Amino acid sequence: MATSTEQVTVLIEIHARAGQERQARDGLLHAIETSDKPGLISSRQYASLDDPGVFFAVQEWESAEAFHRHMKDAADSGMDEAIRVLSKAPRTALLRAIG
Repeated sequence: MATSTEQVTVLIEIHARAGQERQARDGLLHAIETSDKPGLISSRQYASLDDPGVFFAVQEWESAEAFHRHMKDAADSGMDEAIRVLSKAPRTALLRAIG
């Protein structure tokens, strides 16, 4: 795991419920644009070319701790509405550059 001074990349993958692809896409974009994210350096959102219901966010964070703090705050504030349009819980992977 990264130390508090190491920048990390976070890959977030979400899968929309059938028929709710637009709502999942809009929810992802809205969440990125509207919530306060101390420690977030950048975020880009993508749609899968192979599956119209799969979306990704690739984020750069100042540290793994900053990302985990944000996720705890998001969970504490309730994400029920956003998760309702997903077929399963979002998948996240914390990454660090190796070269």
